[in-house]
Amino acid sequence: MLSADLASPEPELPKSETTKEPEPPKESEPAKESEPAKESEPAKESEPAKESEPAKESEPSKESEPETSGDIPTEPAEVAETGTPEESPEEVEPPAEPEPPKDPALALVEAIESPVGKIRVLCNLAGTLAQAGDMDRAVMVLGQAKEIIESLEAGSARASALTHLVGALIKTGQAEEAKATLKSVLETIDTIKDVDEKIAVLASITGALKGVGDTEQAKQVLAQSLDLARQIQAQTQAVLKQSLALADQITDSIEKIAALKTIATAMAQLGNLEHAEEIFVQALILVIQIPDPAKKAAALQDIASSLTRPEPGVAFAQLQFDIGWMYYEGKDLPRSVEQAASWYRKAADHGYPQAQVNLGVMYNEGEGVAKNNTEALKLFTQAAEKGHAEGQAALGMMLALGKTGEPDFIQATKWFTLASNAGDESAKQAQAELAKKMNPSQIAEGQKLAETWIAAHKGGK
Repeated sequence: MLSADLASPEPELPKSETTKEPEPPKESEPAKESEPAKESEPAKESEPAKESEPAKESEPSKESEPETSGDIPTEPAEVAETGTPEESPEEVEPPAEPEPPKDPALALVEAIESPVGKIRVLCNLAGTLAQAGDMDRAVMVLGQAKEIIESLEAGSARASALTHLVGALIKTGQAEEAKATLKSVLETIDTIKDVDEKIAVLASITGALKGVGDTEQAKQVLAQSLDLARQIQAQTQAVLKQSLALADQITDSIEKIAALKTIATAMAQLGNLEHAEEIFVQALILVIQIPDPAKKAAALQDIASSLTRPEPGVAFAQLQFDIGWMYYEGKDLPRSVEQAASWYRKAADHGYPQAQVNLGVMYNEGEGVAKNNTEALKLFTQAAEKGHAEGQAALGMMLALGKTGEPDFIQATKWFTLASNAGDESAKQAQAELAKKMNPSQIAEGQKLAETWIAAHKGGK
C-alpha cells in the first residue's frame, strides 16, 4: 500500500483567489469532489483541513514554499468555502485591556523603602497639588500619607512623620487639624529617649511651627529645646570631667597637653570659661616644662589656636598675655619680640588692659612691630578707659608730648590726675613737670575733666 500511495496522484483542491492552483490529479486515482482523498501517514500535511480548523500550512508565509517529506510534495491547505484562507489554526484570544498609567509621582513613592520618606514625599506632593489648585488629588494623596502614619508606632519616626503632615495640612487649608496634629507631636517628645532623635524631631517641629503660627506652641517647643540643651550640657560636662581624670593618668607630656587642650576647648564651647581657663593653665605649665625649645614653641602655638575666640572677653586673655611675656622676657621660651607682640595682640583684642599697654609701648618704640604712634595712642586709650593706671599715665604722656599732633596739656592733666589717684608714681612726676608749663586755669580744667570721668565710672570700671 505504501508504494501504491506514493504513486497515486494528489487530489484536486478547490480554487480560490488567494490559493495557487495545485497540480491536476493523475488519471490513476482521481479525487472525489465531495471528499478529498486521504494522504498517507508521512504526508499528513496534505490532508484538507476542516472549515473551522484549517491546516497550519495555510499560513501565507509558507504557501509559496511548501514543506516536503522526502520525495512527497505537499499541497497548500484547503481554503474555506468562503474563499478566504484562515490566518491562524488556533483560536486567538482577545487582547487584555491595558492598565491605566500610574501617576509618576506615586510610582516614585512606591520605590521608597522608608515609611517616613514616603510620608515626606506624599505630604510635599499634596502641598504642591493644593498650591496648583488640584485640591481633590491633594486630599487623596494626603489620605495615603495618613494611612502610612497610622501604621507607625509611637516614637521618633511617627513624630517626624506627623511634622511633615502638619506642613501639608497647612498648605491644604486645614489649619485647625494642623494645630491638633502638632500638639500630639509635642506630647510624644518626652517618650523619645535618644538625644539625636529628639533633636531631629524638635528641628522638624520648629519648621512646622512657622506655618502654624501658634505662639503658645512655639513657647512650649522653646522650653523643651532649652531643657534638652541643659540635659546635653550636663551630660557633656560629666563626660569632660571623666576625661580630665583620665588625662591625669597620661605620662607622656605632649599627649597630655593635647588631651587637656581638647577638654578645655570643649569646656569653653559649653560656656564654662573659668573651668576651661584652669585646664589651659595646666596645659601651659606642662608646656613650659618641655626641655626642647622647638617642641615647646610648637606646643604653645597649638594651644594658641584654641585660646583664640571671636567674641570679646578676658577668659583666655591672661594666658595669652603670659605667653607673650615669656617670649618678650625669654623666660622658659626663646626670646622673640615678634612672638611677644603677636601674643600681646591676641590678649589686647580680648580686652586685656596690660596687653594693650605693653603692645602700645612696642608700637611707640617700633619694637617687634613697625613704629606707629597712632596705633599706640589707640591702645593706650583702650587701657585708660578701663581704668588701668599705667595705660592712663602712658596716654597722658603721649598727649603731653604731642606724639600724634599738637600737645594737649589739659587732656594730659586729666589722665595724669587719674593715674596719680590710682597710685602711679610716674604719673605724679609727669604731672608735676607738666604743671610748670600750664597756668592755674588750665590745670583746674584738666582736674575737672578727671572728676567728671570718675563720676561717670563710679561703681565700676
